[in-house]
This record gives sequence, structure tokens and C-alpha cells, in this order.
Amino acid sequence: MNIKKVVGLVSIGIVGILVGLIISARANITENLKAVESSEKGNQSTKNPNNAPTITIPSFADIAESVLPSVVNIEGKGKVRVEIPLDPLFEYFFGPQWREYESNSLGSGFIFKKKGNTYYVMTNNHVVSGMDEITLKLYDGTIIDKVEIVGTDSATDIAVLKFESKDKFQVAKLGDSDELRVGDWVMAIGSPFGLSSTVTVGVISAKHREIGVMRDAPSIQDFLQTDAAINPGNSGGPLVNVKGEVVGVNTAIISRTGQYAGVGFAIPINIAKNVAEQLIEKGKVERGYLGIYMQDVNMDIAKHFKLKKPYGVIITDVVKGSPAEKAGLKEGDIIVEIDGKEIKNSLQLRSYVQSKTPGENVKVKVLRDGKENVITVKLGSAEKFMTKVEKAEEKAGSKEIGITVKESGGKIVVDSVKPGSVAESVGIEPGDVILKVNDYEIKSIEDYERAISEAKKKGSVLMLLQSGNIKKWVAFSL
Repeated sequence: MNIKKVVGLVSIGIVGILVGLIISARANITENLKAVESSEKGNQSTKNPNNAPTITIPSFADIAESVLPSVVNIEGKGKVRVEIPLDPLFEYFFGPQWREYESNSLGSGFIFKKKGNTYYVMTNNHVVSGMDEITLKLYDGTIIDKVEIVGTDSATDIAVLKFESKDKFQVAKLGDSDELRVGDWVMAIGSPFGLSSTVTVGVISAKHREIGVMRDAPSIQDFLQTDAAINPGNSGGPLVNVKGEVVGVNTAIISRTGQYAGVGFAIPINIAKNVAEQLIEKGKVERGYLGIYMQDVNMDIAKHFKLKKPYGVIITDVVKGSPAEKAGLKEGDIIVEIDGKEIKNSLQLRSYVQSKTPGENVKVKVLRDGKENVITVKLGSAEKFMTKVEKAEEKAGSKEIGITVKESGGKIVVDSVKPGSVAESVGIEPGDVILKVNDYEIKSIEDYERAISEAKKKGSVLMLLQSGNIKKWVAFSL
């Protein structure tokens, strides 16, 4: 029996987005933990009969107590614009019709920076998107109603707010998400269902997770997975390690019901921090650009190149005039490291490159003709290549195509087709491989999203699909 998987961002409001949760920990608790690490790190540890290392868990109450003062409850008010379903014939003559509704949003966030009398709060973009009025409520009951949005980034789902105050408020300590290991304890603190200052505990279940393509999902996906309970209202709250350091921003869940099912996702703080700092300094985010098409190295490719294990990415094409081409990267090169970090898959490489700023140099280790080569690449700007979902949605009269897509075997495949949608009317079916959209060749999710964004501006789509061994063109208006 197939069970439909529901993936959702996590905040409460009419838009029906799900919520993320918070975890916090005490910054001065490090000396009290003395958690015994693995013997590989050379620490003294107490062994059980099976020779497994043991760890001393600190008081979760102490961790929560140390972080709660920096956590905020976020309430927003605004208006949402919704298209009214119409008879196709009526819409043909009169165009789409829209109606505005009052919208409320409820989520979480945390104070992460202070400069003079200005305090900065990190949260999710989807918590504050479309909100005209924002109110913060702190752990001690303090209400702050003069709140400004510094900047938002839909690609990572990060937003930064600010408020002015001469009062002293606690600033959360940020950790290093790269140091996290699967199985590490974490705590989430937030406002599930509006219940502020709620604490849940779990572990890091996995790293470098994708949640696929869905409405409002961030286009850059390199999530931490946790089983700490996350529910609607927790979006934007911190995920904290046992040292009391914020290591993630809770954002999404996977659930059959839309509520906690043990699978939650947080944006690694190293990614979130970089985005937040750029929003404060520049008001926008600039991302590094390499200029390659790539696919993960699977077992067959690894055997062909006589690799001991499948890892890294193989370049399938190099964009003309791109930083990659200028540096000498070639089709067929296997990228195994970047700046000394082993590359396991394309997601990891893409996230790392986009965490850098244009103009930075990165050292790329490739396998070419059975030999290792280290090539220095000066990154370009990804700004013109990034999907601007919010701009596409702002285009009055635009229609949703009615499909979801996924990456499978290095191809972009139609995952589902909405009944009664434009896609269904022109014969698009689940399983169809998308080869081209207008003038764009589709080799990645980013290619598809960029092409559709441009197509919405143009108002028409010409799509080349492949079903089995048969290729077909479909065309429709937006």
C-alpha cells in the first residue's frame, strides 16, 4: 500500500504552512558536560561490557533555562491574495480574478545579534512573508511591537528582523553545524500551536537531507534531520546542542497528518548565519557560482573509474564562459573535494559553493585520467541564475502549472499532476522526464525552477518531455 508523504514548512496561518521547533542550550555548560567522545579522539572514557563509549548527559533543564531568554514568539498580520476558481470560458474572456483575505502567521525566532541598541532576530522567511505588522513576545512576557524586517531570502527560507531597545536582552550563542554528528543530542524550543516556550528533545537523525519540490519550499536544501518534536508554530525557532549553542533553524516536517511524526528538518546554522549577515550588511544575498552540470557518482560510475566507493560528483557539462570553464574544469572530471572537504554528492557541493560569495577562490580536487588534480576556481555570481519564486508569484494573472517534480537518476521527472490543471489538459503525466522548457535544457531542479520562472514572465511554455522511448512537445499559456 502506498502512503502519500506530506512535506510541509512549519508555521501557523491561513496559508496552511507547517511549523518548526526550537532547541536551546546553556553556553556556559561546556565544562560541566565533559561528554566522552569516541576513543578515536583520544579522550578518556568509561567503557561498558561491550566496549562502547559512554557519555554524560547534562541537565536538559539547565540547557533550556540558559537559552529560553533569547527565544521569541512571532505573531504577524497581513493580507494574502488568492485566485478565485472560475469557469474556464469566463476566465478566457475576463482573465483570472483575485481576492484579498486577512492573514495571520504564528512562528518562532531567536535573538542572535546585538549592535548598539539594535537587536536582530533570526526566523523563517515563510513566517513573516506577506506580513505588514509583526509583534514579538519574549520568554519573560515582554512585548515588542515596533519590529522591522531587515531582509528575507526565499532560497534558504531565512529572514532577519530587528527592533530597538535600551533594555538588555539575551543573545543566543551560535555553534558550528559542521561539527554535528548523527546521534548528537539536540533540543528544540518554540511555540507549537501557539504554546510559547515549549521544549522538546531528540537527536540529529541525519545530515544533508533534501525534502523535494513543493509549494513554498526553499530551493537550497541541505537540512539537518531531527526527531525532536516539531509542530505548527515552531518555524524559525532554534535547534540547540548540549553546549547551549544554536546549530539549526527549524523549518519543515514530513508527516502523514501534517503534525509531528518524528521527522523534522532544520537549516544548518552555518548556512543561516551567512545568509543573515549578508541580509544585515547588504539587504540581499550574493551566492557563489561555479557553472557546471553534474550528477552523483553511483556504484556503476565508481566501478568504471576504479573508485573504492561511490562518492563525489561527475561533471556532465561545463557552462560556456563560466568560472569553471575559465579555471579548466572539464566534462568527465570527478569532483571529490572542495577546500579540503570530501564531496559526497551534488547537494553538498552545490550548498557549499552557494555558501560562498562571488569573487572567492575555492580549491577543487578532481580525478581526471586516473590522476588527482587541484584546480583553483574564482567563483562568479549566482544571482542571475537563482530562482526568484516570489517574483513569479507576484505576476498578476499567472497560473500554476499543476505539477510537482523530483530528481531521479540524474533526470527531472514529473512526480504528480494536479487533476483539472493546465498540465493535465495538455497530457503531462507522472513519470514524464522533462528535457527542455522553452530554450532551457533541464538537467537539475534549479534549471527547471529557473526556466518556469522565466516562462511565467513570458506567459507561455513549450516543454519537451520523454515517456519511455517516446519524446513529445507540449505547449500552453500561463
